[in-house]
Amino acid sequence: LRLTHSSLLPSSFEHASHVTQSVAKLMSRIVAADGNSFGITSDPITQFACALSALIHDLDHSGCPNAVLVKEQAEVATMYHNKSVAEQNSLDIAWDLLMEDQFADLRAAIYRDEEELKRFRKLL
Repeated sequence: LRLTHSSLLPSSFEHASHVTQSVAKLMSRIVAADGNSFGITSDPITQFACALSALIHDLDHSGCPNAVLVKEQAEVATMYHNKSVAEQNSLDIAWDLLMEDQFADLRAAIYRDEEELKRFRKLL
């Protein structure tokens, strides 16, 4: 991401790395008292979606809270109907990057068919 998106500063990448490590640790501990992991530990697509979400969660973030973006009627707030503005923007940018030709092999490793693609997108 850092190499393909110029707005990702080194400090942002460091933060994204820390959040991703934290999510990976949390996922390894998601097990209820009855041993149920709610499907997370047995589902590679869900695990990868969680890790990727953590990595991309602040992509292109301006540092301005969503409430301020909405109040100031920023273009990005209007585009996402004033709901989870920065998060949806980050996701759209990352998704567009993932859909580039250069990541075809990565996409093939993530999902095998249209159904898995839709499920992966929904999980993100």
